[in-house]
Amino acid sequence: MKKILVLMASSVVFGCAEVQKAEVPKDKEQKIVQVGEETSMKLLKTLKGALMDAMQKGGPDEAVEVCSKKAMALTSQIEKETGYSVKRTTFKYRNPANAPDKYEAEALRYFEESIKKGQMPKYYVQAINENGKVMYRYYKPLKVEGVCLTCHGDPNLMDKKLLEKIRALYPNDKAVGYKDGDFRGVVRVTIPADKI
Repeated sequence: MKKILVLMASSVVFGCAEVQKAEVPKDKEQKIVQVGEETSMKLLKTLKGALMDAMQKGGPDEAVEVCSKKAMALTSQIEKETGYSVKRTTFKYRNPANAPDKYEAEALRYFEESIKKGQMPKYYVQAINENGKVMYRYYKPLKVEGVCLTCHGDPNLMDKKLLEKIRALYPNDKAVGYKDGDFRGVVRVTIPADKI
């Protein structure tokens, strides 16, 4: 009897989260891109500003503190200001909260495949139908800049104390080994269809 109840309960739980790909209407793509670009840029400017302030005040040590303690809070702040869900994600994440879901992984692979062909698309757009509610997802690709290599470059060339601090904060860190100009990941902005 217990097994039957567990099976029934799990089917209710999993049955509630029905997510499928949908088509992005061509007549709405331009607006999705506009909203996605504005929102992702707002997030990037906010995070970059906080990191640059930290670097000036206390160098890379302070910047790592900002990343570990403030980045998610600043992302939440942008979500409140804009009304859109925002996330930075990559296959080589530092914070497990930034690990990609299956649709984000599809977007990351799209950029990786394009780069292999010598192209760098400016964005990628998806439509997701979650329990009958359509959401558009805008993805902005991110590239590694020279200053990022202090904390995300070759571990053999990084400051040993800084590397120890990063490993203490993020024991399963994957976000190292980059070179200037490498594809880093994406900013994902989720926009409910009724807002477009």
